[in-house]
Amino acid sequence: MTKKADKVQELEIKVNELEAQLKRAVADYHNLEKRVQEGRSELTRWGTGELLVKILPVLDHLDKALAGAAGDEKQNGWYQGVELAVKELQSVLQSEGLSQIAADPSTSSGQGVQFDPNLHEAVDTREGDDNIILEVVRKGYTLNGKVLRPAAVVVGRSNVTLGSEATPKAGEATPESEDSGQARLVSDESERARMTEEEKGEMSS
Repeated sequence: MTKKADKVQELEIKVNELEAQLKRAVADYHNLEKRVQEGRSELTRWGTGELLVKILPVLDHLDKALAGAAGDEKQNGWYQGVELAVKELQSVLQSEGLSQIAADPSTSSGQGVQFDPNLHEAVDTREGDDNIILEVVRKGYTLNGKVLRPAAVVVGRSNVTLGSEATPKAGEATPESEDSGQARLVSDESERARMTEEEKGEMSS
């Protein structure tokens, strides 16, 4: 009986070990399946992002064409056709997860849009409220919550002065340096003239 009980106990231990191994194998399989699915999704998002990056300049040109149209041109068929095409294109892009980054001052609630370095790219500064966006040079977009292209903007600065414009670049001459250079030139010419007169006096003597 003792041998039989030992055999049964040994078999139970092996069964438990096999059961644990099976559970680990199933868990590993589910994790692998999850990673493969995430990889496919990431690859799909990457491919979509690459395509959208190429489409955005086209959308920029269409927006500029609409914005540059005069009042009477907006009643023409070409304008209405382009406007409809832009709306349909924007709708398709939004369905793919594309969203425009908030930056336009005209669409804010009166407080202005705060500059966010994670969403905006400052291409210039202008006198105005600090860190408030004054102008959108190029629209920015996010894709499924991730920045696809930051918005290029002009940011307000309350301490913009003309002093920075007067700062010379490396190697450039300032008015002060030019004046001092001219003074040195006159001094050198006077010294040469004096020495010449002295030499003439010595020769005559």
